[in-house]
Amino acid sequence: MMLIKTSLHFDMEPIIEQVKNLGHFKRSLLLNETEGNILSGYYTTKKEYVNTPLGEVLKQLGDIGEARLLKLDPEDVYTAHTDPDDRYHLSIITTDYSYIADLQANTLQHLPVDGYIWYMDTSIMHSAVNLGGGMERIHLNVRVRMPQIKGSYYSITFDDNNLVDWKQLLYNTIMGYINLMIKEKQITGFERISDREIHINCSPNVLQCIRDRALQGGFESVIKECN
Repeated sequence: MMLIKTSLHFDMEPIIEQVKNLGHFKRSLLLNETEGNILSGYYTTKKEYVNTPLGEVLKQLGDIGEARLLKLDPEDVYTAHTDPDDRYHLSIITTDYSYIADLQANTLQHLPVDGYIWYMDTSIMHSAVNLGGGMERIHLNVRVRMPQIKGSYYSITFDDNNLVDWKQLLYNTIMGYINLMIKEKQITGFERISDREIHINCSPNVLQCIRDRALQGGFESVIKECN
């Protein structure tokens, strides 16, 4: 199951009021910050959100990764993708026709504004769409913090061979697999250095699987062992 409702619940009235008072933002608004890697660094809530309704949600979630408000305008849709890191979702402003799409099960799920945190398995191919006429959808989207690199590691750089839409192809080829291997403790450290380079603690077998999957997607891999 891609989306699971947790028992963590919040009073939505003050959260909605805070979000409405933030004013206009484009597609995303960052609520916390790190001095480390975007996926594995330790995050602290930005000072303007400490001791606010949104800040309390982040505090209750504990040791988390990047936290953002994500907005889908009417008729907006995300391309199909997987992610290396799972997510927490809190629906804040929505429409009756706003959905998260599980593209493996071919199902649509609407998250109501009911105060519950939802846990999302992003190893599953997914998307999101707002079909509500004239109204935006805003979710709190929080990354599950990934394990940090320790000791020796592999650096993997991917050559896209001039592929069209290479970033989506790369993510769809390997990121879901990386997500699953982290859950199974086969990957014990992960950092995204750039869109084309990652650092990883893993076994040679997992490394070979990543190389093979990348090659199937049309990508060459340059692998270096680093200390």
